[in-house]
Amino acid sequence: MISFRISQPIKIVIAFIFLSIVFVFGPNIIIETGEPIQETKIAKIVDPKQLNCLAKNIFYEAGSESINGQAAVARVVMNRIAYGFGKNPCAVVYQSTYVDKLVDDDITKVKLCQFSWVCEGKAEPNKNSIKYKQAEQIAYDVLAYDSYTDVVPKTALFFHNLTVDPLWPYKQVAKIGNHIFYSKAKKSTQKTITTNENNI
Repeated sequence: MISFRISQPIKIVIAFIFLSIVFVFGPNIIIETGEPIQETKIAKIVDPKQLNCLAKNIFYEAGSESINGQAAVARVVMNRIAYGFGKNPCAVVYQSTYVDKLVDDDITKVKLCQFSWVCEGKAEPNKNSIKYKQAEQIAYDVLAYDSYTDVVPKTALFFHNLTVDPLWPYKQVAKIGNHIFYSKAKKSTQKTITTNENNI
């Protein structure tokens, strides 16, 4: 059996040639792996204040929902920004109006919030809890990477819990977990569903 020994200087030359090829042709070398090519997304800079607003909204509106259910709530906020409800997540989440309401023969100003927990004056959530951390991660992914765009349509602007039926004239576009999502388009038929959480 004949064996060949390659001297150290020859090894160095071979390594140099290999590295030169990789350096010169590297950008054009395609290695077939059979795996689909994953597009690398670059994160946008996320304002901590906006992250906090979106995370709290996810936590209070959908903290017990699946990841898709929580992401759907986040996407509604982002859709509302696109539709001019507010310029950022905080403006959308804390948007409110005052309406006149007749109480005991007196007209009283009543505050209406887009998201019920805002008017209920909920305390700050435990930001170290697993539930909050998950809500915060989803909020970050939505703000930094525009993630979960396929969970609900871009037209989804409203949702409510299954335990209430606000009799909205809007078109139902999705049902995820305990929430039904709507676009502003008028619907042709009205469905009645019963549930218990506040709507937006």
